[in-house]
Amino acid sequence: MKKIFISAVLACLCATSMAQTEVKGKIEKVTVYPNSALVEKCIVASLQKGENKFVITGNALTVGTNDIHFSASPDWFISSMRSEQENLPAKETLAREMPQVAYNQYVALKSQLDDVNLKISNANILVATLNQQSSALNNLKAVRNTQAFDTIINLKAQFEYQRKESQAINSARQKTMQEIEELVARQRQLNKEIDQLVKRYTGGKTVSSSQNDIYVTVYSSKNVPNAKISYSYKTSQVYCGYSYDVMLDEAMHQAVFSLKGSVQQNTGEHWNNCQVVFSTADAGYAGYDRQLNPYYLNYVEQNSQRPEAARMAKRNDVVMEKAETVTVASAGYSIMALNDVSVVGVQTLSREYSLQMPQTVPSNEAVQTILLHSDTTKALFARYTTPKLEEKVHFTALLPEWEQLGLLDASCNVYLNNKYVSMSNIVTSGSGDTMRFAVGQDPNVLVGRKIVKSSPDKSGVLSKEITETATITLTIKNTKNEVVDVNVKDQIPISNVADLKVLDVKIDGGLLDEKTGVVRWKVNLQPREQKTITLSYSVKYPKEKEHKVILR
Repeated sequence: MKKIFISAVLACLCATSMAQTEVKGKIEKVTVYPNSALVEKCIVASLQKGENKFVITGNALTVGTNDIHFSASPDWFISSMRSEQENLPAKETLAREMPQVAYNQYVALKSQLDDVNLKISNANILVATLNQQSSALNNLKAVRNTQAFDTIINLKAQFEYQRKESQAINSARQKTMQEIEELVARQRQLNKEIDQLVKRYTGGKTVSSSQNDIYVTVYSSKNVPNAKISYSYKTSQVYCGYSYDVMLDEAMHQAVFSLKGSVQQNTGEHWNNCQVVFSTADAGYAGYDRQLNPYYLNYVEQNSQRPEAARMAKRNDVVMEKAETVTVASAGYSIMALNDVSVVGVQTLSREYSLQMPQTVPSNEAVQTILLHSDTTKALFARYTTPKLEEKVHFTALLPEWEQLGLLDASCNVYLNNKYVSMSNIVTSGSGDTMRFAVGQDPNVLVGRKIVKSSPDKSGVLSKEITETATITLTIKNTKNEVVDVNVKDQIPISNVADLKVLDVKIDGGLLDEKTGVVRWKVNLQPREQKTITLSYSVKYPKEKEHKVILR
């Protein structure tokens, strides 16, 4: 009898040692990438010498066996592993128990959900493709080796192509990200409606979501109590985006850039109380050593440095207008403010932002936005207006030290003196040494333009020419209680026809660029002050060309 009892106990122990132990993996860290996430988890288990079998529950639905990676140890190793999805129970099984009318509603909702899921998947693929195109565009030969182009025309054409393509890619990417947000909201609503419908017609049965179980065999060379077994996997169905809140302070001459990360995941598992890291790069892709082309230095004469810079900018297909010096007396420095400047900038390096506090990001929930990082930089401010094109004054921030911020290309909300003013975009490529950041219209500075044309002067019977005069009046008014400077721009016509002459040009103290006809003024306005600028010119042409000349 005693031998039978001992044999039975030994048999139970053997059976227990070979049984699969169910454990739940605990998330320690999640690194969020633009279109995916790396989830790092662990289990704590007591290992017996020999084989130990575990079923690790509660993993992301999109994870396959090849996506799972376990850590190693001198005392144990993973001898086998597989993953398998479980439905406990499936919604479809419960739905078939409902009345036909209710089931038809379920089928209709499920069809809509499948369509939304397909659109989200296609949109994520499109975003990934656009990211690849943007990366390829940044590495075109024109940027890396300008000596390879035989003519300046070919080089300019290449840079123009890059600029237009980059704008198109950024526009398409922003549009697609907005569509993803809308689709995710619709996906969440459909899932909620399906859950409510199934629960309503199945007698209050619990509808459990699917889960992914990992069946793993751990071989240990000895008994290891409380062994920590770490593993990780990369999962899709993750949305990640970035935006900024930009706080501008005109009095303090500074700008604060606050980077925000937005995340939403539909992986089937909740990221509960774990460390979250936002990464602007991506993991899991190998590459070769990148090659550098020769970097040639040359001497530049001190007195020709600015013209040389302008010449090089034109060579890079940059439209440069005459630089204006914007002086901020209280700050004690001045900078060059360039209009319509676009140069090839450096590529933004990949960065990671680790959150100090543990975060919880449930699956199939609303998008969460988290403050990641804030930086303060020196900022100058300038006002520009071109009344001929639009009677508005635009406010611009000039950031001479922007490259130290490590900015991302992203949309941003702009606040001026603690008041929201506009939505703008940060574009790092083409910003040059000083980034011009569009703030928005300044409604406190008013501008108007009026043109008066004289009647054609046909004096002299024998004269074969007509003279017309145009007088342009620009009015700028400061309604603020502080001094402002406004950079005003207008133009006079330029004639390329021998018998069409521009005469008697008067620019009221402005700076005329004779090659372009552009006239500039820097107008200083005291509080509540209004100033008027008068610009005039005459045009002489043959009488037979009357009514064929338009002055504006």
